[in-house]
Amino acid sequence: MTVMTSERPTTEAVRAIHDAIDPPEGYRVEIVEGNITVASTPFGQHAYILMLIREAVTPTLSADHRLFENTTLEEPEIDRYIPDLAAWPIDLIKTSTQWAFPGDRCVLAVEVTSPNQEQRDYAKAAGYARSQVPVYLVVDRASRLCVVFTEPEGGTYRTRHEVPFGKPLTVPLETPVTLETSEF
Repeated sequence: MTVMTSERPTTEAVRAIHDAIDPPEGYRVEIVEGNITVASTPFGQHAYILMLIREAVTPTLSADHRLFENTTLEEPEIDRYIPDLAAWPIDLIKTSTQWAFPGDRCVLAVEVTSPNQEQRDYAKAAGYARSQVPVYLVVDRASRLCVVFTEPEGGTYRTRHEVPFGKPLTVPLETPVTLETSEF
């Protein structure tokens, strides 16, 4: 669901509305391209793919970073995303007073597409780039592709690399990780 108005509300107004929404269990609320979106939680295959990525990436992260789910990334303009997986500094996440985190502290964002939601996940690339997230990975189940965005500059990623499911994918983190995508 997208909430639309006749005038473009301010960043503060959109974020205030976002803050006030209490979604039903099994739903999450994000701001994508300035629009408030509500989506149901994904199917099991989605979680399975995330498990495979987590198992491959976690051992390569520095001691002060971990992968987290259900964290809110706030990009510098208006959007707020809940990446399926995001690598954050542990000290940033260990808080009982903050729920939205500055995107420039995220080192990896991962989105696994859900049916009919692919466009939303690709649209997030601009906000992740504005936040200077060095690596954004989209696992596009409809197209059966993994897309890695790197080198954020000026609100866009300079590099986009596509790998079809079944081929190995190198995720260019500080310590590069090769993912086997045959089970995606």
